[in-house]
Amino acid sequence: MMRRLSWVLGFVFCASCVLAQSNAPSPTSTQDQQQATPQQPGALPTSPLQEPVKTDNSKDQKDQSQSKFDITGSVNTNQDQEIGEIRLMTRNTSIGGDPTRSFRVSGENQLGEFNYFWDHSSGLFGNRRIQILSMYRGTNDQSIDPEHNSLQKAYFRVYGPKDEYIIGDTLVNFSRLTFNQNVKGAYGNWKLSDGWRFAAFGGIFIDRYGSLYLDIPGKPYMATVSGARLEHRVLKDSLFGINFSTSDDHVGSLPTEPLGTTPLPASNRVVSADTRIQLKGFRLDGEMAASVTDFDERGESQCASPCDTRGPQPGLGYQFGWGARVEASYRLHKLNLRGSYVRYQPNFASMNARQVSDLQDWLLRGSYDLSRYMTVDGTLRRSNNDLSGQLPFQTTLLGPEGHVTFHDLPWYRRGIFELGYRQRDVNATDHSINRAVRMPYAEFSMPYHTTFLTVGVERRQTNDHVDPTQTSNVDHPYVSLRGIYDLGGWHINPIVRFELERQHAGVFPGIGAPGSSTAFLLASQYASNRLSMFRFLVESPKWFILEASFRDASATLSTVNTTTGTAFLPGGYARPSYEGLLTWKMWNDENKTLSFSFARNNNYYYLTPDFDERVVGVTFTYKFGHRATSR
Repeated sequence: MMRRLSWVLGFVFCASCVLAQSNAPSPTSTQDQQQATPQQPGALPTSPLQEPVKTDNSKDQKDQSQSKFDITGSVNTNQDQEIGEIRLMTRNTSIGGDPTRSFRVSGENQLGEFNYFWDHSSGLFGNRRIQILSMYRGTNDQSIDPEHNSLQKAYFRVYGPKDEYIIGDTLVNFSRLTFNQNVKGAYGNWKLSDGWRFAAFGGIFIDRYGSLYLDIPGKPYMATVSGARLEHRVLKDSLFGINFSTSDDHVGSLPTEPLGTTPLPASNRVVSADTRIQLKGFRLDGEMAASVTDFDERGESQCASPCDTRGPQPGLGYQFGWGARVEASYRLHKLNLRGSYVRYQPNFASMNARQVSDLQDWLLRGSYDLSRYMTVDGTLRRSNNDLSGQLPFQTTLLGPEGHVTFHDLPWYRRGIFELGYRQRDVNATDHSINRAVRMPYAEFSMPYHTTFLTVGVERRQTNDHVDPTQTSNVDHPYVSLRGIYDLGGWHINPIVRFELERQHAGVFPGIGAPGSSTAFLLASQYASNRLSMFRFLVESPKWFILEASFRDASATLSTVNTTTGTAFLPGGYARPSYEGLLTWKMWNDENKTLSFSFARNNNYYYLTPDFDERVVGVTFTYKFGHRATSR
């Protein structure tokens, strides 16, 4: 059973890769850099096999103590500019209840940050310009930074109309299947002639500079990487490119894999050809890639028996795999068509693009404007694994959906009313999985001047033909209200949202079949989730900005009585949290601010120990320099 579950989870992880694909920005966009989570680079979104209903639920946010130093819109302006920020913070944290359940560090903590961006023309490099960026942090709070003193980001850039050179942090985007992530090293980009461009990179992938030389518990993942891209632009919006990327793991930064599990790639080579064609009403984006990968051998000394070369196996040397993707869209008057197809063979791996293997996925979508008031939209998606017959069984996801949107209504032109239906069917060829989820929904958005009201409801009916205890019906109503007001120079922005999920009768062991009075009462009383949220921002004409929020995520659940095994006990949790931030613009200057913050997070559990967190802090921020003026 555990082996079967591992195969299912593996395919779920593979299928999630499809959702991660998006159009890569241009190679010259090197400033939109974000550090990947240590030991989990390139985190993937939710798998289509377990795709949740889209809501505004958000995870409990950690303390927002990192700098919001922003240079967006300040790069490549061809005007001299200099932007700096000094940020000093002190805060006191107290933890009640079980302190082991909190990620925060109790006591008095300090933080200091210095961020600097400089962009000037230089006579040393002809008509080229020079950019410098550095972001440094020092703190004694382990929850903010385990290094305490660290250089978060830094680069030196020389660029001009025909070439670009970067030393340090770089966002390398060659193609989706070869290179698409933040790295540290040396990057070059040259315009060879009209329509031809060449780019190359060499360096390392790691979370931060301090991880290179500091002995930090839990060494983060590190790899030596390199790559190159040759691009030819045929027309204004059409191009063809050839890409190459390599990745070699540093063995000391990888955990030892348990015996019998799929190892992590230790050495990876990928080559691909991609094209983008855009004509009137038609767009095509595709890529074909091949990889050779030598898998890590630390988990086992030789290939596991039976040795199957169609799957990732250690001890076999370099193994070949290929992957391909294609997307196309077409618009003709009121008709919009879109389709995509991806296929990643079991041995295909691309570490620099964070692609995974053993997945085939295709999607078709069409929409049509039936009238000026009504639009219909339909989608059909299918995903499956076991492309080479290497698994005990194949898992397949089929996801049709459709909706009708009413807009520009004669009686209320700004209102939008949507009726829709989604379905997710998951099946396995050996009949170990057979589950269907049906989700009809309706949503109505009603703007009035600068007030926006949204109400909606969704019903999720899960029917599991293998495990009847997983069969359930869930009602999910929600309502939200948002306002944007300007009253005599005072800016006021309130947001209110409430969501409720109530699970109805399923099959409970020893209780009764669905629909029985006992089962219905238990489900209604002990299976519901609630989210309440209220936020508002008030900005006065001068001096002050006030932000406050309240959020309560709670659940009433039922748990099995381990003593009898035939009855249910109440369970669940409540997590109310309060936050407030008052910002004083010193001398009414937005570049000099003093902020007072307070946060309290309560965590109440029915069956386990509670804990709560209180954080009080003061932050001083000073910004200096000058931005480039718009022309």
